[in-house]
Amino acid sequence: MEKIINFCPNGSETTKENSLAPIFPNEVIEEVIDFYEKQLITLVHIHARNKNGKPSSKVQDFSPIIEGIRKYCPDLTICASLSGRYFNIFEERSAVLDLKPDMGSLTMGSWNYKTGVNINSPQMIVSLAEKMNKLGIVPELECFDAGMLNYVNYLIKKKTLKSPNYINMIFGNLSNAQLNIDTVSDILNNKPENSIMCFGGIGGQQLEANLTGIYKADGCRIGLEDNLYNLNNEKTTNFNLLKRIEVYSKGYIMKPKDFKQWLQS
Repeated sequence: MEKIINFCPNGSETTKENSLAPIFPNEVIEEVIDFYEKQLITLVHIHARNKNGKPSSKVQDFSPIIEGIRKYCPDLTICASLSGRYFNIFEERSAVLDLKPDMGSLTMGSWNYKTGVNINSPQMIVSLAEKMNKLGIVPELECFDAGMLNYVNYLIKKKTLKSPNYINMIFGNLSNAQLNIDTVSDILNNKPENSIMCFGGIGGQQLEANLTGIYKADGCRIGLEDNLYNLNNEKTTNFNLLKRIEVYSKGYIMKPKDFKQWLQS
């Protein structure tokens, strides 16, 4: 089976000081176009920044990124982040959905990281899912452990989540699932029917998670959003991260148009 490469170029924590990530719209657009033309990616997961480089949920900051990617990569699926890391009001988090991205990220529970918390209440999760259903946008379901995947299955049974379902399992966060054989096996055994599952890894677990996703699941989530360094602990680039898995996925990367067709099925 062809494998999905979900490209996450920056995230909300990358800066010009701590990373080599693209931050501003023109930088993100240029990288996405380059990797799209090189046939290295299947879809893209985007975050927006304001003019000062701070995380933003505003339509005015997402709009140029979405428009720029659609202009030059018309069959590339665009997922807009609805992250709760900095924004916890529904109107703020859901604003970008009015731009009709193909997908919107939906983290399936709250989780702690080293210095704070990402809050995703059941009410917020359901409200975001319902707005996406109304607008014909597919959720990108983000799970950091088996409990969040259980909640995915629950919301599928309740018909809050509509088929088909796309799931990112993200390993390596200190308070959540780690990449070991028992955890991976449990997660794969609970994968919903008619769903796609990709593996991502935080920091030093990214490469192993990506390779496990390519070999055992449906693909991987990759990019400087989750990991800023190469194996020598030096700052790296998105291109280098993609190239180090290309040898394992070359010739088997799902084409953007095929993924979009699946998304619309």
